Amino acid sequence: MTSQVDQIFQTPAGKYLVDTYEDWARGEGVPVHTGVAIDMFAVETRPWARFGVDGAMCHLDGRDDFLTVFVFDLAAGESSAPIKHLYEEVYYVLSGTGTADIELPGGAKKTIEFSPKALFAAPMNASIRLRNTSGGQARIAAVNDFRYLIQLYRNEAFLFDNPLEFPDRCDGNFMHNCLEAHSTAMSRPNELITPLSLAGGSIGCDLVEIAGGKYARARRQMFGSLLLGVAGEGMTLTWEDDAGEARKTLWRHGVAFAPPGMAFNQHCNVGGGAARYLAIELGSINGPMFRPRRKNYGDAAVYAAGDAVVEFDAQNPAVDFAFRAATMR
Repeated sequence: MTSQVDQIFQTPAGKYLVDTYEDWARGEGVPVHTGVAIDMFAVETRPWARFGVDGAMCHLDGRDDFLTVFVFDLAAGESSAPIKHLYEEVYYVLSGTGTADIELPGGAKKTIEFSPKALFAAPMNASIRLRNTSGGQARIAAVNDFRYLIQLYRNEAFLFDNPLEFPDRCDGNFMHNCLEAHSTAMSRPNELITPLSLAGGSIGCDLVEIAGGKYARARRQMFGSLLLGVAGEGMTLTWEDDAGEARKTLWRHGVAFAPPGMAFNQHCNVGGGAARYLAIELGSINGPMFRPRRKNYGDAAVYAAGDAVVEFDAQNPAVDFAFRAATMR
């Protein structure tokens, strides 16, 4: 029987509101974990034939349709299958040591040695193989834009079996240790920010540090951002408007959290030492893509980017709430 929606839009039965990514995810046969925040050390993984290792997917409640997170487990001495794909991906090492063997366009090879809290990437559509060289398990979180691209093209083979090469992506840095001191950094009140664009990619990773006992300005969050805890103890307060009740989300190393799009959020350090997190979004310092990203990276010519900032003001209920919450343990 043809539904009312089919009649209105004159579409074949069952061909509206299709989510190509969700359909693909169900067919991969690995666990899909959901929640406001996800501790990626705690998620269950199962054999993932496509990648040749155990894996899982993490779907955060506040996510948009730009980024998704895969988790890969490699047993001691294990290697993943070599894989290449036409989506961009950055790898964050949760535990273990190993290498990423990359074959670049033209056959050149590059090996990256990784350890916990390293962030690395391969050029788009270059072959990469992960190897665990440690005596125990290695766990890696892979943040990528596959979700967006499979929805856009709706063709798995286009993304996994495409011979197109990108030699211009082979210049630049492929890895960053997230515990290193900030070298090239921007600053906002109480925040030190290092923008990272690995392997010439369009996924931006801003490494942000908040000093002990400090909190950042509240700002409206655009869609599609993912926060990944790196060091220390932090808390993010989220509210829909500057008069609403804030929701607390605690984070530490390995906890992923996606602030809801267009909500206000404020990041606080609730530990003794410095707290660091990665803010991962589509749009990097090399290729900002969206107006808010261009504005964040200092483009003064950008017109209204849709963001908003709540300045430090003890009379503002939301900021005052954040200040009190940040000082409570």
